[in-house]
Formats: sequence, C-alpha cells, structure tokens
Amino acid sequence: MSAARTEVLPHASGSLVTAIGQDLDDSSISRQLRDRRSGTEVVAVRDGRAIVHAQSDLAALRAKINSYSTEVTTAGQPRFQALVARLDTIELASIEDLSLGEIDVSIPDQDRIWVEIWMPGGPGVDDDDREALDAAVLEFASLSIGSAGRPPAIPVYRGPERDVHLVSATGASLKALPVLLPSAVEVHRAPLVRPIILAEAADESGQRAEVETASSSAAAVALHDTGISADHPYLQPIVLGASSVVPGVPSPNDIPGGHGTQMAGVAAYSRLAEHLTEGQLIADAWLVSVRLLESDVDAGGDPDRGALWAERTTEAIATAEALAPQRAVIHNISIGADNTAQERTDRTAWSVAADVLGWNVGAGRLLVVAAGNADPITDRRNYPVVNLGPPHLQQPGQAWNVLTVGGYTDLDQLTTQDQQLGYPDPLARAGSLSPHSRTAPGGPRPLKPDLVMEAGNTAPYGGLENPESQGMSILSLDNRWRDTGRLLRRTWATSPAAAAASNALARLANAHPNLRPATWRGLLAHTTFWPEAAGQQLPDKRDLLRAFGYGVPVPHLGMASDSNRPVMIYEGVLRPSHRDSERRPHRVADFIELPMPHDALDDLGDMPVKLAVTLSYFIEPTDNLTRGTYPGGRLRWDLQGPTEDPASFRARVNQLIRDQGGRPGGGSFDWEIGAANRSRGTLQHDRALVSASQIAGPRLLAVYPVTGWWEDRAATWERKLPYSVIVSADLGDVDLDLYSFAVVSLQPISVDLGIQA
Repeated sequence: MSAARTEVLPHASGSLVTAIGQDLDDSSISRQLRDRRSGTEVVAVRDGRAIVHAQSDLAALRAKINSYSTEVTTAGQPRFQALVARLDTIELASIEDLSLGEIDVSIPDQDRIWVEIWMPGGPGVDDDDREALDAAVLEFASLSIGSAGRPPAIPVYRGPERDVHLVSATGASLKALPVLLPSAVEVHRAPLVRPIILAEAADESGQRAEVETASSSAAAVALHDTGISADHPYLQPIVLGASSVVPGVPSPNDIPGGHGTQMAGVAAYSRLAEHLTEGQLIADAWLVSVRLLESDVDAGGDPDRGALWAERTTEAIATAEALAPQRAVIHNISIGADNTAQERTDRTAWSVAADVLGWNVGAGRLLVVAAGNADPITDRRNYPVVNLGPPHLQQPGQAWNVLTVGGYTDLDQLTTQDQQLGYPDPLARAGSLSPHSRTAPGGPRPLKPDLVMEAGNTAPYGGLENPESQGMSILSLDNRWRDTGRLLRRTWATSPAAAAASNALARLANAHPNLRPATWRGLLAHTTFWPEAAGQQLPDKRDLLRAFGYGVPVPHLGMASDSNRPVMIYEGVLRPSHRDSERRPHRVADFIELPMPHDALDDLGDMPVKLAVTLSYFIEPTDNLTRGTYPGGRLRWDLQGPTEDPASFRARVNQLIRDQGGRPGGGSFDWEIGAANRSRGTLQHDRALVSASQIAGPRLLAVYPVTGWWEDRAATWERKLPYSVIVSADLGDVDLDLYSFAVVSLQPISVDLGIQA
C-alpha cells in the first residue's frame, strides 16, 4: 500500500468503511483496527466491510498505515502487514453503513423519518463532552426542519455506553449525516415513535406551544367534574366560563387531584401530543367547567356524603348552558357511582335525571358518561374476568339517552423510558378491552356501553397495577403546573375515554352544525367497528357486546362522504301513540327510499360492500314504576331485504307493528349486531357485509313505532318523537361514484298502517 492512500483518512472524529480481505475474520479485524486510547472501535463487520468509528481522531490507524509503508519487521515484512495489506479500500461511511443497511442511500431527499442517533455515552464521556454532543444532535435536528422553526426538545436515553437521541430527519439530511454529525456511532430507524415521548420531552425542557382556538361558533364541551385550572396556559384561551354547583363551595377551581383539568385536556384537544411536538395546539372545541364534586372522596359519588346527584347534575347542566349560550354543548360526566344493588341497574334517580336531561322536551341533549372503572388488577390471571364483573356499569351509565363510553386500548408497547424504569410487559394486547374498564350486566337492557374509546393499559407486577407508564397512558394537562413547572401529566381509565368521545361529538357538531344532537350521536356510533383482537378475546358475542358495545369509533368517517362511501342522513318525526278523531290507534311508519343505483351495483356482482344503518333518538322517561314501561314511546328500524319487493316489505313491517315489541325484525341481511341486540335502546346501529348486487336498486328503510307509557294518557297520544337515520354503503377501493346518486335529499313515504288496538 502506498503512503498516498493515507490521505483519504479524515483527521477529526468520524466513521469510515474499509473493505477487508475475505480471509480475515471479524474478531481479527476488530482486534487490529481497535485503539482504546483514541477511542477507535469497529462498530460492525458486514459483507466484507468494516465500519470503524473514531471518537477523537484516526491517528492510530493512520500511524499503522504509515508504518506499513515505511517500516519492516525483523523478519523483513512490512509492519502491520496482516492488517493493512488486507484493506482493499478506505472511504467515509455512508448513512447506509451507519444504519447497518436500515436506511438506503437512495432515500428521497424530501422523505422524513424518525431515527435513533446513537452517540458516545456512558462513564467514558464527561459532562462537558456530553453537553457538546447533545448540542451537536440538536444542531443536526435544526438543519432537518429548515426554516420551520426550532425543533422540540429531543428525547434521549442514556444507556450504558451510548446516548440514544430520537430525531425526525429528512432524507437529504440523513445522507449528509456522516459529515454533519461525525460523532454519531450508529443511526437506526426508530421502531416506534409516539408523540407522547416528544411532547413530554418538550414540556420537561420548558417549551410551550401556541394555542389556536376553535372557530367562534364552534361547539363547547361542558365538563361536570372537579373543576378545572382555568388559568392553565393551554386552557385559558379556550375556557368560556367556570362555575360551581357544590353547596357552600363557590370556587370553580380544580381540587388537588386535578381530575377535571385532566379531562379538559382530552376533551379540548384530540391531537394534544402530536400538536405539542409541532409547537401549535389546535383546539377542537371551547370549554365550560362546572364543579360538581367537593373533593377527591366525592369522585366515587358516595351518596352518604349528602349529594343528591340527580338534582346537582340538573343544576350543573343549566349552569353550563348559561355559560355557553347560542352554541352546541356536549356535556361530559366522567364520574359515577356504584349502583346500590345489581337489581337496580335499570334505573336510579341519577339515571332518570340523565334521561330527562337527554330528552330535553323532545329537542335532545348530548350527555356523555363514563362506564366506570374496574377494580385494580394486580394478578394477570384475573384479566378480563374482573372486568366482566360484577360490579358492572356505574350510574348514571345505564341511562337510555346518554352516550355511555367504556374503554379499550391500543397501547401495548413500552417506550424506552418505560423499559429503563423496569415496567413489565403490558397486560392487554392492542385492540383488547382496557384493564380499567367495567362492562354491562347484559340481559334485556339497552346495549351498554354504546361504544369504547382509548382508556390505557396496565402492567401488573409485585401487587401493583402499574397504569402510569409512558407507553400505556394518555397525555393530558396538569393542574399543578404552577408548583411543578410541568404543563402535562398522564391519565388513564374510562374518564378520559368519555372525554375523548365528547371531543369527537364536538368535532361532528362543528362539521354539521345544522343537524340534531341525536344525529351527531348517531354519526359517531355509525363509524364503529370491533377490533380483531376484541373478537378473539371475547368470542361470545354477548360478552363482546356488553364490553365493547358497538365498538371503536372512527370519527373522521362521520365528517363527510366519500365518492365511494356515501353517508345518507334523514331527520324525521313520528307519533308512536297517534289516534284518530274516534280515539282509535293509528300507527304511522316512515318508509325512506335509499337511492342505490341498480346497474352500477349489479355490474359489481358479488363484490363485498360494507352496509351500515344507524337510528338515533331520545326517549321521554318516567320514574313511575307502575306504568310498566320506562320510555314514553320507542322506535325501531328495518331494511328491505335483497329478495323482498316494496309491497312484501311493507307487509312485514305491518306485522312487526302489530306485534308491538314482540319481535324486532331485521330483514334477511346477515347483520353483525343483530336486531334483537340493537333494538333495545335509543341508539340502534348495525352493519353487514353484503354483495353489491344485493343492494342494487332503490331500497326501502322503515322506521316504525313501538308504544310505551304515552299510550296510557290521552294527553300524550299526539306527542312527537324526533329521530335521525344514517345509512352508508362503503365500496372500499372500488372506484365507483355512489355519492352522486345519494346526494338527493332523502324523503320518507309516511304510511298510515291503520293498525287497530
């Protein structure tokens, strides 16, 4: 080897790659290239190439190459011949070399990926050097965002000998990384990047985001809870007002536990962690806070403390709406109380009050209630047995008119921080029931919970539930921020699940401001599905329904139609107990024609289509057990089957009305929920996978009455029951514009079936 070849070696720290002879094994090349005094080490040997990193400089290797060129041993051979003679080429390392092949040098310049940058660390690096290395990584991250601003704080894991930094980098900056950041030892694609990691790192470093408020006419979420810290920097711009209905406690401020402030963060921001990493928080809704609880002890709703929750909640609802006039308000109640006896889960004073408030003299009102939390699971063998109860849902979650929210989890991966702290493996796998969530008792009651949202996971070990890890919990806001200097904290359980559902309803109300509250509730339920893991965990559909309800919603699907997934909505009114001038009952059903194209769908033949139907309405309740029925009037829906003509379908609905609740019907589609299950409550959703040819051509959807206690009094015979129907047909990836057929206004054909009592 000539001395001229030494000129390719950089004088500063950095990485290089040398092609080695095939007869030199890995251990031999590592031993001969290593120099502990200068920190030169072989990072890896792969495909006949050695990746060498010099922590300070490459003087030791340069000296060996010079000695090979100018010196001989006593045996007459060039010094270091065993090493240098086998070095075919020496060149600077590329990003492909540093990533051990994970990142190709052909990565497009504009692509952005999350990477782990492994820097020198451990006891061999003093504080000054570590500070300089951290600053170098931050400077590299700044180059990757260009003029977009200062990067958020960079999470770092201090390992035994490496400091691992998490950075978002472009393809262009990664290709230049060996030159821009020569101290980097390795670079790898980050296996899992969660916004919570970046958001908490930014919060810890003192960075604060700007708050962008919702539009002036946007909906408000009213939090009926422990109060909130209205001066929190992320709440102050979006709080319309705060009050208290706790007797003798006029202060609306949050109590030490901060439950209300935690719910505020989830209710106001659907993408809190993601937006924090970008430095710009975007609020989905305005907030109103009404303090409902006096102390942490009250969070369990213990009636022995003298709180009449029915009366206090009624006052709280009126107070909240006075603080947010002339706008849609979604009321969030992320608290509850155990039912005093399992046989009383059908109705309590609190649940009746919630139903009265939801009925709202026929106008409807949205109340979102948490299903309640299961007892802590410290023995893994008790999951999900503990969740399936008893105890079951907390009151007022059994109320017919509220949206009852249980919990599932997708959080089944620990972060590096969690692993460093020694957390064991998460208990639930992604898509399963949250270990925190209660379930319903089942039986003939309305389907509850209605749906589930993220409630977090646990990692039981050593008698502890361990719910608070970074990877298994939900990011929210901390009411102790003035004392701790931290704006964020973690939360979990069905309380934030309910708050997230309130946020989703607010977004739907903002997207469709002219629709009814019942329609917003129906739209959210219309987007639900059961995760595959849920079906595997609970193969008995009865357990699946009482744990998951209709499933996990995908709120953005309720915002608008796609060309190949039209969403059709009709808002109507029926009089279930209508009588003629001679006081004879006349039942009127609405038959709504769905404008499905015949030829276009028939040509698709057996291609699967996801068909979904949702009926949403509110009942007028009674607290008089002698009436025999709880709702004043009820509704059900049915869809014309693939082999039915309109006349035979009307005849079948006619018979269903004659039965008056004897059987719910369901047509001849293979519905996933089933008519018997969905028809028990005021939110009735079902879906089926059908062939395109089965729904080709106009099809009738029937909404028909089932009588209740309104039938008992002449004063209520003409009472109206508003309802909302939502229908969608999802063609998946098929490029067919169904939307153009469905944009016509849906109109019902009201049919007086003349059914005699």
